[in-house]
Order: sequence, then structure tokens, then C-alpha cells
Amino acid sequence: MMKEKIKQKAAELGFPKVAFLPVQSLPLWEEGIKRRKAIDPETAGYWEARGLVSDIYAVMGDARTIIAAFYPYQPFRQSSSPEKGYFSAHYKAYPRGHAAMAELGKLLTDMGYHISVDPPVPVKEITYRSGLGKFGKNGLIHNPKYGSLMTLHVMLTNAELKPDDAIPGDISDCGSCRLCIDACPMQAITDNGTVIISRCMRYHMLSQDFIPIEIREKTGSRMLGCEDCQVSCPRNRNAYNKAVNFNESDEIFNIRSILKDHARGLKNHMSLIGETVGRNYARPLRVLSMAVIAAGNSGDPSYIPLLAQTLGHSHPPVRAHSAWAIGKLGGENEKDLLMEARKQEKNPKVIEDIDLAISRIESRKTYYGKS
Repeated sequence: MMKEKIKQKAAELGFPKVAFLPVQSLPLWEEGIKRRKAIDPETAGYWEARGLVSDIYAVMGDARTIIAAFYPYQPFRQSSSPEKGYFSAHYKAYPRGHAAMAELGKLLTDMGYHISVDPPVPVKEITYRSGLGKFGKNGLIHNPKYGSLMTLHVMLTNAELKPDDAIPGDISDCGSCRLCIDACPMQAITDNGTVIISRCMRYHMLSQDFIPIEIREKTGSRMLGCEDCQVSCPRNRNAYNKAVNFNESDEIFNIRSILKDHARGLKNHMSLIGETVGRNYARPLRVLSMAVIAAGNSGDPSYIPLLAQTLGHSHPPVRAHSAWAIGKLGGENEKDLLMEARKQEKNPKVIEDIDLAISRIESRKTYYGKS
């Protein structure tokens, strides 16, 4: 039986469970987007840019079955080293889960069926409707055994496979718990579980734009992924207690190395990042911008000579973030550096960051009684 073959192969590939659904409408996605746009109009365009569609037939006209699965992973332990930029293990696991789903699909393509692996559809709603998980108040899907530490995957096919008798029940089983709401460093999760994207730290990470100062101050050495809401969740407690250290191949965001090598284009860095978490995240300007912020949060003044170089970068957000970082780490000598940069600067947003950095150094000087 084809379903049993798929389940067996899925288990071999690392999927603890797969589910089979009929093609159906996905109203929760549309309702959720309307609610988020109303609460957070600043990021309304973000949802269109993602390109997700709730009409399965718009993605695959002859689709007959939706196959849902999840790929569990172990979280990384955050390093105390200011030079090791942190990223969530989710981003290493997702490409593996995607490749495993594509491998699973060969069972169907070898029989002449069409498939679409991880298409642009609302995978969280599909996972919920399949009975594989429920929504947490942080907007993530969790499973009774694996918590939210799993990547979600979907495959559409024109093979007519008998649907499971899924009874998803309540959308959420969080009850009165609000640990993730209280844990969010940016207070981005509302009491009813709506995530305000413009406040979410992850939304701004690896951005090509100016990152708000309040976000920079909270990121620490994180380059990709926040996880505070997941760490706080009781369902993930055991997994985080067993978190694993980066191995050498996982150290893809070495802050000092990125700052040193930026003038040469970061080709080797981008290759390693692309191989580990996917080419979509291997974007030199964005990586450099986050590395500058991580340096500013390190508390290590030895980064200042490198930040003095990025202060003259051609990309305005890199210059702005460099000024902010120098303002956090520097003293009177760096004030002169910033004032000289201000004379040359024409971008008003960069000038604003330079002025704030100078004020920060001056206020620190006054605080320590040296004025």
C-alpha cells in the first residue's frame, strides 16, 4: 500500500510521523493576516512579499493530496564567546528536512505522479489541520513530544491517497500560560497570541535595511534566530537542557573574521553559510551588518579598529550600525573618529546614528565624572 510505503520511508528519513490530508481551503491563514495587518500596518507588505497562497490549486492545479511532516532537531547551546555569532539550529535543520521531503517524493515520481515539495502555502495551518501539532501563543507549531523544535514540511501530489482521520481540535492548548509572551525581549507577542512582526527580533535579522536601535540593543551575538519564546516554553525544556555545542563546521558567523574579511567580498564566508543554512541567508551586506551589531554588543573595544573601517562602507545601514557600535564601545578618541565621519556623511539616517553615538560617548564621559 502506497501510504504505508511513504510512512516507512519517512521514518527512515527522519520524519517521526507523516499525515495525509485532502486538498482543502485554509481560512486561518487569511484570517490571521488580516488581524496582523490591522495590528501592525507597518509590515503589511511583508506578507505579500512572502508570496504564500491559501489556494492549493493555484500552486498545483491537479493536486489531490497534501502530505505533511515534521523534522525534529536538537537546539544549539548559546556560546559565551563574543566572536561566535549565534544562529538557531532550526536554520541548519530546515535544508535537511527539505532534502528529506524531496527524497520521500521520489516514491511518487518514480510511479509517474507529480509532486511539489515545500510549496508557498501556509504550512503551519496545514500541520495543525493534519493533527501533527497545535499553535502556541508565539505563533509556532508545537507537538506533544518534540515541542516546537522541528521544521515543518509539506508535499502536494496528484496521487489520490486516502486522507487520515485527523481531528485537530482546538487551535491551541496553551490555556492561561503566558511564558512566551513574558519572555519576548521586544514584547512582540500580544495577549491573544498575535505576533507583531515589526517588533520581532527575527524579522529584522539579516535585513538589508536600517535595523532599529531597540532591536540592535537586544540581539547580543545572535545572527539568525532569537528563540527566547521557545526557550521559555515548558514543552521545550528537556530539549534545551540537552542542547548541543556548535561543532567546528557550525561556526559560520565568526564576527571578527567577517569584519576583517569584508573588503574582500566575504566569498568564503558566504559559501560556508550557504552550505549550512541555505543560500538565501548568504548575503554579504546583510551578514556584515549583523556582524557589526554583534561586535557592538560584545563589550570588547578591540573591535573598534575594524568598526572604523566599516564606518566608511558604501552601504548606509552598515555605516549607521558601525557608528552605533563605536558609540557603545568607544571613548574620546572614537568621538573624534565619529565627528570626522559626520563631516563626510550625506545620508540623514546615518547622521542620526552618528549623532546618537557621539552623545552616548559624551554622556558616558560625564557619568564617570571626567568632564
